[in-house]
Amino acid sequence: MDRTDFFLGLIAVLLAAQVYETGDGHTPLFIVLPVMAILYLGPVYLVGAVLIENVVDS
Repeated sequence: MDRTDFFLGLIAVLLAAQVYETGDGHTPLFIVLPVMAILYLGPVYLVGAVLIENVVDS
């Protein structure tokens, strides 16, 4: 994983966090579900990609 993947993943997580924080209780479910998936699965993917690249490929 190069720096571009990490940077784009970080941008996606930060944008999702912004949408989550500025949304109110009436946000439609089709917006909430992808945002929550990005917030919770994005960091897991990034950590997994770093571990696989640095530990498994060594």
